[in-house]
Amino acid sequence: MAIPDNPRGSAVKAISGAIDALRTGEGLKGQLLRGGVGSIAVKIGSTLINVLLAIVLARTLGVEGFGVYSFVFALITIMAIPAQMGLPNLVVRETAKAQANGDWALMKGLWRWSTLMALAMSVALMAVGAAAAWIFAAQLPEGGLAVFYWGLVLVPLIALGNLRGAALRGLRHVVQGQLPEFILRPAFLIVLVLGMHFGLSARTVTASDAMLLHAIASLAAFAIGAWMLLRARPGELREAAASETRPGAWLKSALPLGMIEGMKLLNQHLGVVTLGLLAATEEAGIFRIAIQVGSLTGIGLIIANSFASPFIARLHARNEHRKLKVLLLILFSATQCAALIILIIYVIYGDKIVSVAFGNNYATAYFPILLISAGQMANGLGGLLAIYLTMTDRQTAALNCAIVAGSLHVILAIVLVPHFGLTGAANAFLITQIGWSAILAGYLVFFTNDVEYNR
Repeated sequence: MAIPDNPRGSAVKAISGAIDALRTGEGLKGQLLRGGVGSIAVKIGSTLINVLLAIVLARTLGVEGFGVYSFVFALITIMAIPAQMGLPNLVVRETAKAQANGDWALMKGLWRWSTLMALAMSVALMAVGAAAAWIFAAQLPEGGLAVFYWGLVLVPLIALGNLRGAALRGLRHVVQGQLPEFILRPAFLIVLVLGMHFGLSARTVTASDAMLLHAIASLAAFAIGAWMLLRARPGELREAAASETRPGAWLKSALPLGMIEGMKLLNQHLGVVTLGLLAATEEAGIFRIAIQVGSLTGIGLIIANSFASPFIARLHARNEHRKLKVLLLILFSATQCAALIILIIYVIYGDKIVSVAFGNNYATAYFPILLISAGQMANGLGGLLAIYLTMTDRQTAALNCAIVAGSLHVILAIVLVPHFGLTGAANAFLITQIGWSAILAGYLVFFTNDVEYNR
């Protein structure tokens, strides 16, 4: 989408056309706009519903139980990163290309191959994880072994669920592709936990119960996603007898994207894991609350990422660097303003928000929330630059920067958490976000030929 050079009239016409396309358009423009608006709604809804889930779990499990649950779930999430290997992003791209070219045999082969790869990796990770948990059971918190075993069930369910969602998004069913994993799974878990807590079971909800219910919610979300994909499959795909695979090329494309996503997950869950391993399990749960609440500060970047990517790619392809620079500056200013407003609210009312929503037992989350929110503001620059690099065919550079930033986070967490606990984990997050933005900006200035950005 080109940025108008002047005219208010052009802007009004563009907005009017966008609204008409959003409401009635059946062409590509209408589909893109509806998909973009729906995607933004899903991302915002997912962020809010996960905060609500954290509130429900924190209040029903108590500080100790929530700490065990948070620690094990973060550990499982990091351990399961190889199960997906960037396959969801690959499936989105290759499904869209295969549909555009009418290559149904390739689409069929892609879906089967990616499913088998995810299953094989999930089974291997579950076996290794189960053996490691049995060997190091003494290092797990009390009751942690049962929680960990139920958590292992999530590995294939989440991996396969993300693949089903990716296939739907590749077929241009953008909202349906995100709904099961991002909205339905946490919503089902909230209902199940509240149902058990308020009388469907005679006993108190434990961390093990919560992880079992998480597995049930994931299974239900996966079943709904599979049903959606079954209905959305093109008729030609059902009739295709043969299938074609390109495993070498697919793996080469998927791994860099998978590693970038993996570094994001590591960044999000590392503090919880290091607190569970090197400090107190209760602090792991409190830090998860800080991460969930602090993540709201970055909601502007989430929205920008949902709709800006194709525009960045298009302007870059047309060599319209000046307009691209203007777009990035506008996005940066808007996301920073949104983040600053939320941060100010947290500074003034954050302690009351934590006490009312989560209870007085979690009051120590207040200061880490401020540090994490500041980190989210710092990520406003790095996040946009990462989108820019990946949308301009420089995902390898983005990956290298992510690896450096992730390594910095690991070192800082190991050094700071044993001495400073919650504050150490939050400071490690904040410093990493500042470093991430600085690394990406330095790469863009000193190692690219983008003239408009080097002025």
